[in-house]
Amino acid sequence: MSHAPNLAGSTEDTAQQLSSMSIRELIGALSAIEDRLRHLPTLVPFGGRLVTNPERRLLLRRQRLVIASLRRRRAALRSSLVTH
Repeated sequence: MSHAPNLAGSTEDTAQQLSSMSIRELIGALSAIEDRLRHLPTLVPFGGRLVTNPERRLLLRRQRLVIASLRRRRAALRSSLVTH
């Protein structure tokens, strides 16, 4: 089973990290997450049963946060274009 030590952490820490990233960095992060998800098994054995891969859940949570950050940036850019 694979582990995601670099993905562990609070959602608040991740949100702060994402807010300081550029749009290009966010797109790169999203691409890296999607690549990892493609090659990660959905289910893994645990205690004699198949369970959802915990790394997959962490990656999906981070993916949602990155997408939300990109959407906020898009909204901010659109509103700044309207005001000019």
